Amino acid sequence: MHPEIARLGVLHFKFYGLALSVSFVVGTYLAMSRAKKARISEDLIVWVALVVLFLAVAGSRALYVLTHLDEFRGDSVGIFMIWTGGLSMYGGLLAAIVGGIAFIKLRGDPVWRVTDVVAPSIALGEAITRIGCFMNGCCFGTPTRLPWGVVFPPDSFSATVFRDIPIHPSQIYSSILALLIFLFLLWFDRRKRFEGQLFWMCLLLLAAARGLVDFTRYYGRSDCIGQAGGLTFTDNQLIVAGIIVLSIVMMRILRRKTG
Repeated sequence: MHPEIARLGVLHFKFYGLALSVSFVVGTYLAMSRAKKARISEDLIVWVALVVLFLAVAGSRALYVLTHLDEFRGDSVGIFMIWTGGLSMYGGLLAAIVGGIAFIKLRGDPVWRVTDVVAPSIALGEAITRIGCFMNGCCFGTPTRLPWGVVFPPDSFSATVFRDIPIHPSQIYSSILALLIFLFLLWFDRRKRFEGQLFWMCLLLLAAARGLVDFTRYYGRSDCIGQAGGLTFTDNQLIVAGIIVLSIVMMRILRRKTG
């Protein structure tokens, strides 16, 4: 774990911020290169990327704060200190999806063609950003006896719960799965049957991957909704189920429209 890259006076450069920046730049470049083939303006991709970036960060922080109000009680300034950690993926994802689609629609551009162009960038961005989570020590896993269990330093977030105990590198699991999804989407792009299929397939697969990884992640009691068969289920998995169902429904609707 290496959350901080360097310090310059009062400025602290964090690895998570670097990972987020790299994912944005690489994802935008990839989408721009794919836009030409889909007859989409590169300028549109840049604008969509900027809108989605803002909404993703704002939505992620907003949902995290709303679900951890006690953490920010009496510390209103801390709400805006996103570099210290504390982002909820689904808050950002939902805000980015709704806001991004609305932005494209308001411009009068083909919504599903554009979303298909950026879909692989979403998966690649997740793969890169989760490496930032690992270096930051957040989004950590539960104890494990597997040989690749990780013991984080005493000053890490996980050490407050599992000090000197090997835990699942859940962030790396998420990164690997997102990278595989990214590669699959590039392969599937040539085989899709209608516009919008690649985008909703991306969301479905990322949600399914998150649902699986969540069985290895640590959550506080307030985030757990029950247990069954030795597995703990979280409220995030309810969101996962909702996204999977929505993705399936949307693919069926779009397929019928093109049929």
